Amino acid sequence: MAFAKLHTLKTALFASALALPAAVHAQDSWSNTEWDSDGNMEMSEEEFRTGFTTTGTFDAWDSDDQAGLSEGEFSTGVFADWDTDNDLQITEEEYTAGAERWYGADYATPYADYDTDGSGYIDRTEFGSAWDSDYYTEWDSDGDSLISEDEYTTGLYDTVDLNDDTVITVEEEGWFEGWFDGDDLEAEIQEVGAVN
Repeated sequence: MAFAKLHTLKTALFASALALPAAVHAQDSWSNTEWDSDGNMEMSEEEFRTGFTTTGTFDAWDSDDQAGLSEGEFSTGVFADWDTDNDLQITEEEYTAGAERWYGADYATPYADYDTDGSGYIDRTEFGSAWDSDYYTEWDSDGDSLISEDEYTTGLYDTVDLNDDTVITVEEEGWFEGWFDGDDLEAEIQEVGAVN
């Protein structure tokens, strides 16, 4: 799936309310007010980049502490994000919400293509086997088979900017619910282990 197509899908994704809890969309203030340095209730890419680097999220995903995220580390991070109840299994509901957030409302790969044994959940092996690497490839803008922290931050910012207006609003910030504790995320990713 081309990155440009992902941007096109963002508007539809926004309209579908991200399939997140209503409380997220009803919020009227930033979770991370210090990131909005000019106080205009819109987060520029520079403000986001400055704030996001302090969260430890990239370091949590980079489990081998090398120069960047391998595809395995990236897919493990996505698995951990989609597995919202942290039980190491992705239900169809979690899959639908995760795929819409990351790929857009028009993502056409059916749940059954991941849940190959028909158990009613996707385990790590199934997720790794069915993993859609196009997203990883698009984020790896220099094509070196590693996603640097800069590439990672840019990819996230572009994904979260649902209406593609080069700012993240309070409503769009809800995409990140639960992301900003690097220590907890690191423990979760270590528990998941490698998915491919």
